[in-house]
Amino acid sequence: MGNESSGDEAVAAVSQRWWDEIWRDGKLDVIDEIFTDPFVRHTGSGTDSESTKAYKGRLAEVQRVLSRAETTIDDRVVDGQTVWTRATSKGINRETGERSIVTWLLVQRLDGAGRIAEQWVATFPGVDWTA
Repeated sequence: MGNESSGDEAVAAVSQRWWDEIWRDGKLDVIDEIFTDPFVRHTGSGTDSESTKAYKGRLAEVQRVLSRAETTIDDRVVDGQTVWTRATSKGINRETGERSIVTWLLVQRLDGAGRIAEQWVATFPGVDWTA
């Protein structure tokens, strides 16, 4: 895994909560604990200020479609209050019944209080950079 120094552990821990508690375990209420409300979300569709309530709804739908996703953190770099993560998720697509793979690039910027204030996400369905 990544390039973390001891001074960056608290910042990395917030990002890890996103992967472990929210993404893996589906504990969407953790969003209220670790995100600002609203926060800025950047995707291939553009940039939006999104409420935590709207974000919970978005993630619930994604988790409904991608069943039993196993995710590995392939690389992580912490730079100040920003965490860069490359990860791979593998699971069953409930809409097609087929095994799916998604490679992620996720960048999270924390505010001074240690909450995720800004997030950039790019997903690459069908791409496996672990092979």
